[in-house]
Amino acid sequence: MQVFEKHKKDLNKIVDELPEEKIIELVDFAKFLFANYSTKNSQVDKNGLILQQQALKKIWDNPEEDIYEL
Repeated sequence: MQVFEKHKKDLNKIVDELPEEKIIELVDFAKFLFANYSTKNSQVDKNGLILQQQALKKIWDNPEEDIYEL
């Protein structure tokens, strides 16, 4: 447990010294690591899928493309 506490202190020191935009990048990276290596979050993020569907809806719901439907 001592090694873990040392790493927590090191990480806190680094965060305290980083500019705000780098802290945001660090948080994004930590979320990436958590999503990829956590067994609890091994399922697909449904919120991310919903956002992707909304963004791609313009492409998918194109009447000109309907002729390609089977």
